[in-house]
Amino acid sequence: MTATDIFERLIHLSDNGDEATGKFDISDNKEYKNRLLAITNVLLSEVYPYSDTCKRVPGKRPALDPLTDFDTKIDLDDYCFNTLVYGVAARMFTDENGNLASFYEQEYERRLAYLMSGAGMSSDAEAIEDVYSGAGYYDDDGVYHHFTGYFPYNDFSRWG
Repeated sequence: MTATDIFERLIHLSDNGDEATGKFDISDNKEYKNRLLAITNVLLSEVYPYSDTCKRVPGKRPALDPLTDFDTKIDLDDYCFNTLVYGVAARMFTDENGNLASFYEQEYERRLAYLMSGAGMSSDAEAIEDVYSGAGYYDDDGVYHHFTGYFPYNDFSRWG
């Protein structure tokens, strides 16, 4: 994915393309294109840490190099990329259409929360060691009680 892909999705999402041809990179959209790289660079740091493609280095925060052109590949998975598009759209249309910008911002925040929760990520199952097996105690009558982390009130009254 590239900044051109973000621009195309943004224009089609907001229905600002040429209705006759479907083209998105038209003179009416020049202002959006001029602002796109700066807005995208701000939001990349928010979404990249949750991407499948994120490369983590101990002692450093994960980050992508800032975009300087529309043809550089952006190293994000599809879900993060689409989340980024909603964030860019929210900031792009703030002055133009507050209701639309608010909708895009809510969708961006919903998708970002989903990414942050780790939902949709696959993980491998692994065995869990039962460190509490056999843990328990015998009362004064010789009855074994399995330890559950909760002692009835009268168990502590017999100390001494």
